[in-house]
Amino acid sequence: MRTTKRPPNRTRTIAGAAMAVVLAGAGVGLAAPPALADTVAVQYTCTGPGAPSGVQSLSIAVTAPASVQQGGTADLTVDVITTLTAPIDIPAGSVSGELTLNLGGTATGSVTATGFSNADTIPSGTPVTVTGGKASARLDSAGSATFSPGDATVHVFGITVACSISGTAPVAATTEVVGS
Repeated sequence: MRTTKRPPNRTRTIAGAAMAVVLAGAGVGLAAPPALADTVAVQYTCTGPGAPSGVQSLSIAVTAPASVQQGGTADLTVDVITTLTAPIDIPAGSVSGELTLNLGGTATGSVTATGFSNADTIPSGTPVTVTGGKASARLDSAGSATFSPGDATVHVFGITVACSISGTAPVAATTEVVGS
């Protein structure tokens, strides 16, 4: 039996090409990963039945793509953690809400993230957390587009509490809009 020894560089090249074919066949793209935004603290004043008095702090995380093509859409995910603790056990799916995201940088206007909920029961005495908020923003101008939290609405047990920004909200995420 005769064996042919390939030069090491050729073997690596063949292996690399085979891996690229496997990834392409599996539908794995080599696109830019999503930008992982830091959680920002935002101050709110809330009104409505049972609303806490004074200024409340919410920790808000917005995840946005690192980049999109000019004229493309940035799909955003938003999660919110409050400093308020649940006075009673809150069953899973009992809290919902909306949060406005103000666009800045090369983008203008706002979008509303919806679909927030508490996936699990929130035990009495623990912070209220809602996750799963989603929004999409069409980005038409090249450059850096920013996303900052805006007004929020929370619904729990049939009661609606409206919360307005107290002061200025920091930028929670940035997406580079790449010119065509």
